[in-house]
This record gives sequence, C-alpha cells and structure tokens, in this order.
Amino acid sequence: MNRQKMSDYKFLRGGGEMGELIRSIDWTATPIGAEETWPTELKIATGIMLSTPFPMYIAWGKEYIQLYNDGYRPILGSTKHPQAMGISTRETFAEIWHIIESMFDGVMEGNAVGFPNFMLPLDRNGYVEECFFDFSYSPISDEDGNIGGVLVTVIEITEKVSRLKELQHTKLDLENAKAETEGQRDQLKRFFMEAPAAICVLNNYDLVFELINPLYQQFFPERQLLGKSVLEALPEIKGSVWDILRSVYDNDTTFEGNELLIPIARYVDGPMENRYFNFIYQPRHNASGKVDGILVFAFEVTDMVNAKKELEKEKDKFKLAILAAELGTFDMDMEKGTMEWDKRCRTLFGIDHQDTVTYEKDFLEGLHPDDKERVSKVIDRVFNKSESNGFYDVEYRTVGVKDQKVRWLRAKGQAYFDEMDRPYRFIGSVLEITDKKQEELRKNDFIAMVSHELKTPLTSLNGYIQMLQIKATKNADTFATGTLNKVTQQVKKMTGMINGFLNVSQIEAGKIPLNKSEFLLNDLIKEVIAACALIAPDHVITDCPCGPLPVYADYDRIEQVMLNLINNAVKYSPNGKQIKIECQLIDEIVRVSVKDEGMGIEPAYVDKLFDRFFRVEGNHTKAIPGFGIGLYLCAEIIQLHEGKIWVESQSGVGSVFYFSIPKLGILSGSL
Repeated sequence: MNRQKMSDYKFLRGGGEMGELIRSIDWTATPIGAEETWPTELKIATGIMLSTPFPMYIAWGKEYIQLYNDGYRPILGSTKHPQAMGISTRETFAEIWHIIESMFDGVMEGNAVGFPNFMLPLDRNGYVEECFFDFSYSPISDEDGNIGGVLVTVIEITEKVSRLKELQHTKLDLENAKAETEGQRDQLKRFFMEAPAAICVLNNYDLVFELINPLYQQFFPERQLLGKSVLEALPEIKGSVWDILRSVYDNDTTFEGNELLIPIARYVDGPMENRYFNFIYQPRHNASGKVDGILVFAFEVTDMVNAKKELEKEKDKFKLAILAAELGTFDMDMEKGTMEWDKRCRTLFGIDHQDTVTYEKDFLEGLHPDDKERVSKVIDRVFNKSESNGFYDVEYRTVGVKDQKVRWLRAKGQAYFDEMDRPYRFIGSVLEITDKKQEELRKNDFIAMVSHELKTPLTSLNGYIQMLQIKATKNADTFATGTLNKVTQQVKKMTGMINGFLNVSQIEAGKIPLNKSEFLLNDLIKEVIAACALIAPDHVITDCPCGPLPVYADYDRIEQVMLNLINNAVKYSPNGKQIKIECQLIDEIVRVSVKDEGMGIEPAYVDKLFDRFFRVEGNHTKAIPGFGIGLYLCAEIIQLHEGKIWVESQSGVGSVFYFSIPKLGILSGSL
C-alpha cells in the first residue's frame, strides 16, 4: 500500500516555506519515523508550530530531532539551514551543546526552563557571534505525563540588546546634554532621531511630547503626537499608565515595566488593542536638579506575550484531557522524600485530609490488605531498573479511609534513574476500573460454575468409555477399540480445556493454590521431555545437560508451564524440526528456555502473547486449536513464584520462550 502523502495530514498543512520543507522530508529515515506513527502530542505541537508566525521549533525524542517554522528560520543564519531540519540538535548547535545540553535533559525530566536576555555564541554565518535570546524550553507530554520532546519558543533580541547598550550610552549623553548649550541641544535631538530604540521626551508637568523618534512614532502610525500632552494625544492611557507617569514625575523615581498590558489603538479612532510593552520611564532633570520631564524608552513585545498565552492554552487542553478521562496523577520525588497526589488521586484512595501524602501512611495503608504485599513487590521491581526498566502497570484495590469503599484501580507510571541506576523520581496516573473488574469477576464466577458443572458428566462419560473399552478388548473388536481410543482423546482434550478455564477463574479470583516443595528443576525437565517425546514423535526434543538446580516451588504448576511451552513449540513448528530446552543458573536465578524452529511471531503480537484469551490472528494459525489461555496461565503461575516470563521471536525463523524463578534459599519465606 502506498504511503500517505504528507500534505494529506491536517496537522502538517500550511506553515509557509518551512511547512513545504517538512512535507518534503522522508521522516521514515529519521528516528522520528513515518508521519502516521507520530504520537498525538507531537502532531499537536507540530500543528501549533506551523500555524504561528512566532519563532518556534521542536526537538523530539532522545536524539532531539528538529522541526521548525518560518519564524525560527532566520535564527539559523546562512550555514545551518536547511540541513538543520530533521537532524539532531546536538549536530546543528554543536558549538553551544555543552551549554544547552543540561537544559534539554532537564526538560525531558519535566523541568521547564526560560531565560530572558540569554547570550549564546553561535556560528551561523561562517563566524562565531554573540547572539541574545528571550526563550523558554517546555516539555511536550502526553495525557499520562510521558515526555517525548522539547518545545522551544524564542525571540532573538540581539539587535535589541545592541540597541539597549546604545540606549545606556544615550542616557549618559542625555544627562550630559542637559548642561550643554542650546546649540548642543540640536545635536542631542539628531541623536534621538537616529537612535535604534523607540524614544520620546515628555516635557514639563503636563507631559507634552517634546521629541519623538521614528521608532516611537511607529507605535502609533498617522497619530499626531508632537506638541500635545500625553492625555490629549493618547487619551486611552488614562486608565492604565497615566498614574505611573505621574508617579515618576512627582516622586522623581524610575519605573521599569516588563510585558505590561496597555490597551491602546494604533490609529486615530482605530479599534482598541491589547498591546504589551517593555519600557523605562526615566525622570529628566533641569540644571537645578529638579524634574522637568520624562524620558521614555520602549519595546513592544505583544507577539511574544501572545505566543506564551497560546502555549498556556495548549497546556490547559492537556489538563482538561486528564480531567475528562478522570485520571488521578502522582509524583514521587525519591531524593526529597516527597509525594504529590492530585485531587482525583486522593478521591480514589478515599483520603479526607489535605495534608501532604506519604508512601507508607497514605499509599500502602490505603491498599486492600489482600493486595498490599503483591503491589509492594511490583513497586520493588519497578525501582530495580534491571528488572523492569522502570515501567509500572498494575491493578489493585483501595479501601477508602473515610468511606471504607472498595475501589479497583489500574495504575501506570514510570520510574526515572540517575547515572548510578538509582531511582530518583516516580510519576504516573491511576484510573478507576471498578465496574470493569466487577464484570470480569462475574464472568469468572460464571465460567467456574459452568466448568464445575461440565466436569461431572465428563467424568461419567469417561467411566462409560472405559467400560466399553474393556468390553471391546474382550470381544477383540478392533474397530470399536480404535474408535473408543479416539473418543478418549477428545474427552481428555475437553477435560484439559475445562481445567484451563477453572485455572483462569482461580487466578482472577486470587485463589489459585501453590503447593511448594523442594525439588530439582533439572529432573522435572527430563521427565517432561520424556513424556512429550511419546506424544510428539515427529519432533526432536533435546535438552542441554546442566547441574543440579534446587528450587522451592509448586512441582505440578511448574510442570504445567513446561508442558504448555513445549506443546506450543510442537503445534507451531513443522514435523521434523528440533525443539531445544536449556536451563542454567544466572546470579542465583534459575532460567529455563524452550526454543523452536517454527513460524515465529510478528513483532506487533509479542507484547500481547501473555494476555488472557489472546491468539495470533492469521491463516497459518486458524487450524491450530486453542483458546488463548495457556500462556496467560503460564505467566500468572510464574508471577506467583516471584519470577519472570518473556519471549524472543522472529517471524519465519522461530521463537524462544523463557521463564526464570529464584533458586532455593532466596525466596521470601523459603529455606
């Protein structure tokens, strides 16, 4: 099937020259991958970036792959564009990566940063130059709080900084000029008119516009200012900055405004606009040192402020999505020893206080007694990077402190580790699944009831078959004997399926028993191989001899796991192929593998193999019987033994199923 054109994606439409460049790139050749696989949060951020004239760019993923808009293009100069699009920020800004790397890494951990007037030495036009920026780095995260990249909003103020420096000189020159002669005043006026900043001089108590340079006049095109008082020329400011001007004059104090909102029209009788300015009001003194006017230095920053507001709106949308999904969120700082829960998370745990929550008092004590030990072990594994990579996904019950209500929750999250693989932060979300869980429990109760009812007639049927087999043998009726043998096999299959459903019901109800004892796992494996060799004569089943491996486990349940894995290897591989079983001891953990040379598993199905009732869909699997509960049972049995189970597979080559359990002596409660 042909790949969809990038122009068909709504989030990639428009964007001017950079939009065209983005659409021309083969993103499958980059770490970001094909456009149809982009995460929702990346699509939203890209759409916002392309739809705004404000300079923005995105650094996505661990490689910080870049996308940027037309507004950002000039910042790259003549040597970095267009090759910067689609490559790593590390490569594009190699000369300053030692400065900004920690900032990017901090944002990927959830720490947004922003700096005004920040200098960076950039080589963007064939030489290194000092460049100044007002910028912010913000995390791009999904509804669960997982951060995928960095959104950069930036205004280059290199020219403004240069202008500001010149303004400082201007102010000094002005102070000196006040004591100069009338002839020098003309020279000062020329300097004002050529200054690279918006400047005006307001004279005497009425604050009359005595001097206005071209840049200041551009704030109010076609409006007559010179010779008029501020209130006469700009009557709109009476309710905003007039009191500030009066205070500067009356109290002889300087005022600096940063992103100050001033509703004002650009033209006479024009519409009122919400405009934002950075400015300085500086008292002007006469020869006797008394205030006789005000010097004004101003920059309009409306575009930058509006861009910030748009970003805040997008953040609010993400928050709204979390609220709509009724998710609770948590954030655990391992270094500070603090834990933060939002209001929804507190509700799901039935907490009635507004104090700081703690792991021991509020989380562990809020768990159902039957789930507390299991969840604690899951979290211990989450905090062990080698076992879980920090991923957290578990279902449990809570008992409300105030209402004593039992709720089923599903929690998902991520632990983050430092360079020593020590966890320092744990964040995630919780979702109530009480209704879904109760429905599952009702289904399991029904399955258990039906399975028990079916076992009674099957037992009687098996007895009648045995009687008929004895009679057929006595009468030397070979046809009847063969037919009854086939019927017996079918009854055994049905019995096995019913037992499987019973096991599922027991697992879901948390009632599956474990009868643990000490035994040698290598002996069990030999017995299983011998039994399977009789029922699968068309396959070569071998094992790699290993030394004694003592374990403290349920013999029958581990045997059930081995039989299931070997039977699957037989079912899904052609006759004559080899099935190889290996066992070994690795760091006090016993690991067993079952390798086949069968059809293998598509990558898309690997993560779902151990889900209840899941079966790989395909023409090559339709003829293979099963209900998708075998591997689910194996996973639950191994988990009850505090072990792990996983698979490595390649389609068309074969699969290797692994499970591991602790060696005798290291299990909690074992000898």
